Parts: sequence; structure tokens; C-alpha cells
Amino acid sequence: MFNKKTQYKFASYKSDAAPFFFYIEIFPFDTSLYNGPYISSLIKTIERNPIVPIPMRVDRVSNGEKSVIIRPREVTSFQISEEQLAVINPYHFLHNGVKNLIYFSEIRSSQKFFKSLSSKDVISWWEATRSIYGNLYRLEEDFSAFLRAYLHTMVKSHVEGDDLVSAAIQYCQILEDICKKRMEQNRILVEMDGEESTVKLYKKKVYTYYKKLKKVSEKQIHPELVDIEIFDYSISNWSKDTTTKDEIEKQEKKYIPLLFYDDLQECMLLNLKYLEENEKKLLNPSILIEENVITIIDSKDYNDDFKKKNTWWNDFNNIKPDLFLDEMLQS
Repeated sequence: MFNKKTQYKFASYKSDAAPFFFYIEIFPFDTSLYNGPYISSLIKTIERNPIVPIPMRVDRVSNGEKSVIIRPREVTSFQISEEQLAVINPYHFLHNGVKNLIYFSEIRSSQKFFKSLSSKDVISWWEATRSIYGNLYRLEEDFSAFLRAYLHTMVKSHVEGDDLVSAAIQYCQILEDICKKRMEQNRILVEMDGEESTVKLYKKKVYTYYKKLKKVSEKQIHPELVDIEIFDYSISNWSKDTTTKDEIEKQEKKYIPLLFYDDLQECMLLNLKYLEENEKKLLNPSILIEENVITIIDSKDYNDDFKKKNTWWNDFNNIKPDLFLDEMLQS
């Protein structure tokens, strides 16, 4: 029997923590993948926004269900010269990233269900998500490394007036190397109840079958579900000083870490192919500098006060998803 209640919802699972973060893309989004005047109009508003969600958790946004933002534990910066430091501004970074994710969710919802996002669901998703912390040490470490790689290559090259194509190749190769290393090691660090352990990203299984009367063996990779601790900081307003972890509501859920590394490696390999063939025009880092996603500061100004203002340990309540929805209606 046709279920009217669930016909307009993406499939989701209660045990899935649904963690996500963003990486910085070097090419404009490919608008040729989407058809229809309304969708094309939405795509054109984000094609030059290089803050791309990974994985693309459009299901949680559309359903109004909480997900987990991966939060780097330290201020994300890189010394680009003796006098200057390039720093990621968490608010502007997430502002651009969340906007992209909401727009992508609108596109997918329009394509799959022929309907727009519900303002109530989008706000519900963000209000729940911005209060959640997931204990994801290795992913926090790696995504910090991905952002620092962009500062070290693309931003430094832009500031010094060097060749951006060479910098882009270096950037993509750094990310691809990290992803490849993690997958080859097939290990990821997990923290549960204050104790650290390592678990596998995937299991290999050998399947034997007959093809054209010949016996064939094939290796298949099966991603592993990994445990994660989820803390709800809504009652504490993200204050470490006034709240202990014992007072924070905690849940244990699962996620698939292999998805991050596999998806990102695929993106970087494709980018390296485009760079080799010189098929696409690069997005200049100046876009992110102009929008304060990246700030260039004097090294002497990198003090405790500056670090406090640029921490990821924040509720980000000044990010308003309803304003993004209003922009969509006007596009």
C-alpha cells in the first residue's frame, strides 16, 4: 500500500550519526549536470561557492533530522610568510558551507520529490545540528589538515603571486595522499568512554563464482560501521568552563568513515585529471579572502584573544538557514 506519510522523505536510520564537514573545491560547480530553469537558477548562485559538503547530507536537511558537524579542535591556520598567517574563519566558513548544503538539498528534493524544502524542517535540522558534538578525533585532525593544505598551497601562492595551477596540483595531491594513506592503513582512531582504540575502515571478502563456465574469484570491500560518541551541548551554550561532560547528554551511534576518504579521493583524482588536461578555469582564493572565509593577519596578532574569536567550539547561532531559503525564493 502506498505510504503517504513517507513518500516525500529521504530514507534515514536512527543509528546513523550522519557526520559531515566541508572541503574547499578548486573548480566551479558543473551546472551541466542539472536541467530545468529553477534548478539551473539555484546552481548558478552556488557554482562559485567552493565550500562543498562531504558527505552531501541532503537527507538530514530535507527531513529536519540532526546531523554532526566535524569540529577541528584547534584554530585552523598556516604561516604563509615570516610576517603573515592565513586563518580559516569558522563562522564565515560554515556560513558558506551550510548555505551550499541547503541549496543542494533543495535541488535534490526538487528532483526526487518535486517539492521544495520545508522551512520548518531546515530550521529544525540546523537548531539540532549546531548543538551536537561528535567525538571524531581522526576526522577532526584530517579535515584540519585538508584546510591547512589549502592555506599552504592555494592561498600562499595567491598572496605571493605564484602560479595557481601548480599550487592546485600540490593541494589536490596532498588531499589524495592523505585519503590514500588512511585507506591503505585500513585503521581509524576511535575514542569511547575516555579510551582510545583503532578499528578497521573496511573488511575484504573474497567471492567465488562461475562466469562463462570458469571459476572466478573477486575481492570486494565492505565498509565498516564505526561507533561514535554524540554529546548534546544545547543546555550549556558550549561552555566548557561551567559544564562537565558528565552533565552533557551522551548517545552512542555509528557512522561509515570510509565514505569520507573514498569520496574525497575520487574528487581529488578527478581534479588532478582536469588540471593535467587544462579543461577548467580555477576558482581564485581571492573569493574566500574577500568574503572573510580566510583572513590574512600579521603573525604578531595571532594571540589568545584572536584564537578565542576563531574557535570551532561555538553554537553558531548567528547562522540563519531561513535567510538562505528566502534567497532561494528570490533567485
